[in-house]
Formats: sequence, C-alpha cells, structure tokens
Amino acid sequence: MQLRAEQLGAHLSAPPGGSLPGCYLFSGDEPLLVNEAHDALRAAARKQGCDERESLIVERSFDWSALTASLGMPSLFSAGKFVVLRLPTGAPGEEGARTLRALAARPADGNVLLVLTPTLNRKTAESAWVGALQKGGVWVEFRSPSLAELPRWIARRLKSAGLACEDEAAELLAARVEGNLLAAQQEIDKLALVYRAGTQLSVAQVQAAVADGARFDVFQLGDTALAGDVPRAIRMLNALREEGVAAPLVLWALVREVLVLVEAGMRAGRDLPLEQAIQATGAWKSRVSLYARALRGRKPSSLRRLLRMASEADQIVKGARRGEAWNALLELTLALGGEPLPAAELG
Repeated sequence: MQLRAEQLGAHLSAPPGGSLPGCYLFSGDEPLLVNEAHDALRAAARKQGCDERESLIVERSFDWSALTASLGMPSLFSAGKFVVLRLPTGAPGEEGARTLRALAARPADGNVLLVLTPTLNRKTAESAWVGALQKGGVWVEFRSPSLAELPRWIARRLKSAGLACEDEAAELLAARVEGNLLAAQQEIDKLALVYRAGTQLSVAQVQAAVADGARFDVFQLGDTALAGDVPRAIRMLNALREEGVAAPLVLWALVREVLVLVEAGMRAGRDLPLEQAIQATGAWKSRVSLYARALRGRKPSSLRRLLRMASEADQIVKGARRGEAWNALLELTLALGGEPLPAAELG
C-alpha cells in the first residue's frame, strides 16, 4: 500500500492484521521527515520484538546475497530483526531489483526491512521493484512543504508541541528558517521550552524567542526599510555591523526584498492590481500591505535603479567590485526605504 506521510503514525499504531508488514520503502530528500519516520518505525518494530537492528548501505560492490542471508538468518537475541537498507542513488540495479522483488513477496516472518532512498523520479517510481515493495508492504513518499505551505506546517508542529500561534507568527518563523525544516523544528522545540503549553504565540513572542542574539536582526532591517522608516533602518544597520553580523547575510535579506518589489512592480505594470501582483510573487498575505506601501509611487525607472544597486552591492560585498561593503549596504537600505539620501557614514 502507499501511504501519505501524515498517515504513517496511525498505521504504526494499529497496523492491518495486528503486525507490521515485512517491508517498507521511505523515499524523500528531507532529512528531518525521513529520520522521524525511521525512528517511529524502529520503535514500532521494537514493540513487535525486533530488538536487533542491522544497517546496510548499497555501494558499487554491494553483495545483495548478504541482505537475503541476514533476513533469512534467525536472530539470536530477539524475535526478529529490523534491517535498514540505504539506497543512496535510488537505483538498485538489476540484481538488486530482483532481490527486492523477492523479499517483498516473501511471507511475513517477524522481520522488518526498511529501504531508504532519495526522492524517486517518475521512471523509478513506476519500476517493478518499487511496485513489489508497495504491493507487499508500505511505500511512503516524504515531500518538503513549499514556502507557501510552510507556515501551516509550522502551525501544526506547534500544535503538536502544545502551542498555538497567530498566522503572522507562523509566517515570521517560516521566513526565518527559509524552508529548512530541521531549523524550524529546532525553533519549535525552543518555543516549547520557553512557553507553557496552551500559549497562543504572538509575533512579538516568536521574535523574542528565536532572535539570533543580535539586538536588531536582518529580517527586521528589511521590514523597517520597506515601511519607510529610514532613520531607524540606518540605526539597525549600524547595530548589525557593530555586533559582527556578516555582511553577506545582511545583503541576502535586503536583496530578497528588492527582488519581490521588482517582480511585483513588473506584474503591476501589466495592468494587474497591485495587491494581486504582490501575491503572485509568493509573498505571504501578512506582508502584502508592507510591499504595497513600498511600491506606491515608485516608477519603473526607480525599480530598475533599485535592482542595479542590489547587483552592485552584491559584487562589492563578494569582492568582485571595488567599494566598501557596509556603505553599499547602507545605500541599498536607503533606496529600499524609498529615500535614496546622500551617502552617510556608518557608526
């Protein structure tokens, strides 16, 4: 059978027939999701009596008969074995495919085989060995949530940790981790330690809990510039420099905002309503008004200049162009804020 990732927990709690199938296939490129599923299956197998665990990695000279022999040899220390077969390329070859088909068709014997692969392409997913594992056991594909789905994923994880959150708080956390699920889970674990169960987390609480130690962080700098509060943005940029924040990190945060503005401006120039143009870039709803404020009154020539400044700042910060990195960041911050003031000194 094929299960969705969110169905695996219920399956492991009450497997059909009262015992686990003899084989599982977990495919996916997101380490957090695959590792969590691996741990959950191992715990379920242990409850079934598979106290002995063996791990194999398929490499160029891998002996497939060793896998068959391992599963066919009774365990001396437990009722069954939990055998993990890692297939880094997702392609077992002809011999491996034959072996996996045979193992998938074998009668249940108390052992559990877990095959781990990266995300399978369409051709491999439709291969006979995958079909055999799916028919004789369970196949679960693990897919990372898209950036648009990430806030909802975070909200569900927070709920599992006993916390709730405002939509904007989930979006803030999603923006900070930039699709890195392991980082997101670490922040969720931190929040669960900081706040009592049942707490409804606000944006301010999330900001306080997941701050990276800097008094002003790079995300706040971009927001402040977009809001047009240029004096405060300059103070924040100074603070980031004084606290030793890397210039490339600041550049990344500013350029990200520039690219959203330029894309939204181009879409709006094709007679698309401003808010729709911003949403079409993938911006979260809670930030639409911020981008709209920054775009109102900007001419196409202003956006082109902004994009050119971002490119020049990128070259300066990376050492491909002469100039002082933090001065380039200052000029970009001012331009993002809509007020390209005369050059000023940091500090």
